[in-house]
Amino acid sequence: MSVASIAKLENRSLVCLSGEDAFAFLQNLVTNDLKLLEKTQSIYSALLTPQGKFLHDFIISKKEKALYLDCPASRKDDLIKRLTMYKLRAKVDIQDVTADLDLYALFGDTAQALATSYHDQQGAQEDKSSLLFADPRLPQLGYRFYCPVTAAQPDFFSSAARVPFDDYTKFRLSLGVPEGGSDIEPEKNFLLEINFEELNGVSFSKGCYVGQELTARTKHRAKIRKRLFQFKSDENISVGDVFKVDGKEAATVLSFTAPFGLALTRLDAWEKIEQGAPVSPENIALTKPTYVRLPEHSE
Repeated sequence: MSVASIAKLENRSLVCLSGEDAFAFLQNLVTNDLKLLEKTQSIYSALLTPQGKFLHDFIISKKEKALYLDCPASRKDDLIKRLTMYKLRAKVDIQDVTADLDLYALFGDTAQALATSYHDQQGAQEDKSSLLFADPRLPQLGYRFYCPVTAAQPDFFSSAARVPFDDYTKFRLSLGVPEGGSDIEPEKNFLLEINFEELNGVSFSKGCYVGQELTARTKHRAKIRKRLFQFKSDENISVGDVFKVDGKEAATVLSFTAPFGLALTRLDAWEKIEQGAPVSPENIALTKPTYVRLPEHSE
């Protein structure tokens, strides 16, 4: 796309954690290292079952002394329930603040220039009511912007094209980036199957968290047999559809917003595809996503 676009994220919610134990509480639960927030504005992370299966994913940002979890709206209540279950006597307050803040995605070729200009202006004005930061999953995804529902829209709103939420979904899927609540089914997959390491969402050096032992074992000892791949198609595709190679199941569709989708793909079938074996149905362009590991997340 030639210019920046901005889309309101209608499918996202914000959960705020505050209190003197908030940092330690969350650090002991989630897959990524919150200490990274000392040198970056946001991180991507997940909450797992004790058996290492995916439950929730979220973008974590820090504003003053509070932590904000940008999560799927459809999974927000369950996330709050599970965090509360782990809370015990920790001095942490867990609140849904979605009604107070609007969430947007700023993306496209000129997004970085608009974000830089915004930060320069806000630095001069010392305005801390809103938050704009780079998406921690993948640089190409652009930026997240949170602002109070009563706040005036910043200048970059007039410089970027306002687009429907579905346009952002298509853009995200075109980059092969999954999200919980729409592309990843809870309690079904291990993190490394759904590309969390490549999307900067898991630390293998931070120490213990829920599901850490099995995640580490998968990384260092086990062999992943399937991975989340992206595809493009002009066909009428539905969630649950199966792609085949040599008459055998090769991939299962997890999400599709025409013409882009994500499919959980058997790696033995992918080896055949790389050698030239055709995918059935025809006209399915199945590809392995190309991600960029951020320097601060490299281990």
